[in-house]
Amino acid sequence: MTATPQPPWAPAPRPNPWSAGRIIALVLGLLVLLFSALLLMGGGALLSADLTERSDDGYLTSPEDTFTGPGYALVSERIELSPGADWVPLAAALGTARIEVTGTVPGSEVFIGIAPVTDVTAYLEGVERTVIDDLGADAGPGTPVPGGAPSGLPGDQDFWTDQAAGRGTEQVSWVPAEGDWMLVVMNADGSAGVSVDARIGATFPALTGFGWGLLVAGLLCLAIGVVLLVLAIRRPSDARRGMPPSGWQVPAAPVPAGPPSWAPPSSGPPVSGPPVPPWVPPAQADRATAPDGQPSPERTPKQS
Repeated sequence: MTATPQPPWAPAPRPNPWSAGRIIALVLGLLVLLFSALLLMGGGALLSADLTERSDDGYLTSPEDTFTGPGYALVSERIELSPGADWVPLAAALGTARIEVTGTVPGSEVFIGIAPVTDVTAYLEGVERTVIDDLGADAGPGTPVPGGAPSGLPGDQDFWTDQAAGRGTEQVSWVPAEGDWMLVVMNADGSAGVSVDARIGATFPALTGFGWGLLVAGLLCLAIGVVLLVLAIRRPSDARRGMPPSGWQVPAAPVPAGPPSWAPPSSGPPVSGPPVPPWVPPAQADRATAPDGQPSPERTPKQS
């Protein structure tokens, strides 16, 4: 039975060390690691603020800033908490909001109140005022609105949801609810030239959960980024590179068709076995010098 000859084996070409898949995994891994770093820093900042920045009564407050206006009132922009908007999770995250103001004019009393926009707009219609673009430490100087004096004292109005007036620091607390609202700061006597130091704060009951959620998400993204980088940087194992494939055998040497050249002429089948030197007939011996050609001493007659 003749074995089927196998083709000669050649090592596979060396693969490209930076294929398209590895490059994509590297880029994605770096982006995920960057995103995880942002999440971890955000979560750490929230937890740090929750532990170190809260007041004794549980409020997180902004730094104090000064707000002034030449008119009769300082008002906030419209605070919209409309149905279908994102005010529900915002209200749950803020908890109870608090606004604190301190009059900077010696001897003057300050008024602060919050009410629905429609009532405040009707009260301040045609009144000179300053609209504060943003509340907090980064608030701008505000936008002046020309007009005259109000028709009555702010404390005499009955539409306020919450209000406070007096010398020193005054504050109002408000639980965000559905509707459109406006915050108003005036002199209690209704005079022009309002100047106060103010800050805002909230209880933020969901702050701890937000912080831990960002940390967990950051750790998860960190693990995913590390896995992607390992897959991109790790080179395939080359322990068997250059080795023949499993099951491959060295092809057998071809068997000569005729009798071996070293075998003597014979009519029988070729003799198998290790090679032997070719047969050479022995040389002819000289009979005169050969041992059996010499006379035997027993046959030689003795001399008398």
